[in-house]
Amino acid sequence: MHTIIDKAGLDRLNHSQKKELLGGLVAFLVQDLNGLEKKYLLQKIVSCGRDNPQVIDMVEH
Repeated sequence: MHTIIDKAGLDRLNHSQKKELLGGLVAFLVQDLNGLEKKYLLQKIVSCGRDNPQVIDMVEH
């Protein structure tokens, strides 16, 4: 069963529920990527597209 969540639905979620939803969405989106593709994508997400050496080091671990 698929559930559609609109803006009103997101507004009703608490912070913990939003983090859980986001984690599930990210896991679903990266499940078919190889390790290098996942690393690149996570670097871009966390650094908002900018080069950030600290983030790159954290993603490697």
